Amino acid sequence: MNRGTRSCSAKRRRGATVVETAICIPFFFLLVFGLVEFARMGMAKQALADAARAGCRKAVLVTTINQADAEKTVRNHLQATMANADDTDKCRVTISPASFSGMASGTEITTSVEVNYSDVSWIPPTFLKKVVLRGESTMKRE
Repeated sequence: MNRGTRSCSAKRRRGATVVETAICIPFFFLLVFGLVEFARMGMAKQALADAARAGCRKAVLVTTINQADAEKTVRNHLQATMANADDTDKCRVTISPASFSGMASGTEITTSVEVNYSDVSWIPPTFLKKVVLRGESTMKRE
């Protein structure tokens, strides 16, 4: 009789374990996917800041006479991180002032790069779909 009692108790405990696992697993995966997605957002934000710095560095050179060269540098820098870096609707690059010709040395040039979080997310965002990630850099003309 002792043996039968243990067997019945073990079966009940095994059933409780299955129920506990079924309740906990969705929360665990939600946590893991959330961590991965926020790490991805941080990586994309850092890539935007780095690309803005590289484009601004190109723009401040005396040999750079138009914005197209600096924008090309930004987009080439983002190619390693974002598949849609060439798409002007999804990845917006702004360089100010608009013209580099006749610019005095020491004039500040600002390069900013913006992208919607929903365009770089790996998981379809539900509560962060209106977030805009931005990287910006300001340097003085040589």
